[in-house]
Amino acid sequence: MKYFSEITNKVYDTPEALQTAELAVKEAEEKEKVKKEKAAAERKERAAAVDAARKEMVAAQKKYKDALEDFCNRYGSYHTTLNVSEIPTLFDRFFNLF
Repeated sequence: MKYFSEITNKVYDTPEALQTAELAVKEAEEKEKVKKEKAAAERKERAAAVDAARKEMVAAQKKYKDALEDFCNRYGSYHTTLNVSEIPTLFDRFFNLF
């Protein structure tokens, strides 16, 4: 007698062979599920780190803007030389300008 597995879509000679094959497939699926969950958790953690870094950048830009406005209000103007790569923006990464 032959035994057909709906999980593996194969025919086996003994019920033990069928159960062993199905168990191996289920274990592989479980390992893959755990691997995907770990990858999703790592991605979520890294996304949070990127978001925190962006918030820090925005806060630093606001602090710079406020300091520059205060300086200009007191002394009229601020003269300096800036390198283009020193001016961060959110769009640098999208346009590959630097």
